[in-house]
Amino acid sequence: MRGIPAGALWLGLLGLLPFYGAALLAHQPLTVGAAARIGFVVYAAVILSFLGGVRWGLEIARESGTPSPRRLVLSVLPPLYGWACAVGTLVWDLSLSGFVATGFVLQFLWDRAAAREGLAPAWYEPLRSILTVGVLGACFLLIVLERLERVATT
Repeated sequence: MRGIPAGALWLGLLGLLPFYGAALLAHQPLTVGAAARIGFVVYAAVILSFLGGVRWGLEIARESGTPSPRRLVLSVLPPLYGWACAVGTLVWDLSLSGFVATGFVLQFLWDRAAAREGLAPAWYEPLRSILTVGVLGACFLLIVLERLERVATT
């Protein structure tokens, strides 16, 4: 965690709280549980959009002054992926925490590659590592609690 600006680290860690809060509330009865499950995926979509925006910003701020069209297009994919997960949750009442986890893993791999290529600050990779593990932990918690709930009701 050395080298990560304190503000970025603390804000990132605080940003994990809605994931864990929603995962824990998702198993409450009726509307509270349903709202928490929807909130989990919608918050994931918001964060994936934010991460796509970070990548867009890194690309347009490159010293060459000419952003890569390929990287700009790629930076739009995380928000679209998050949106698709949110729509799936709302329309089909699906639990998409596994898909959310996949989106964050893919985003992390792309961010790690960018940091290693010098396209992002050196501290960005360790920050994204910590936060990705945090999000995956919340996804895992949600999945485990869902399975336990199913076992309890059968």
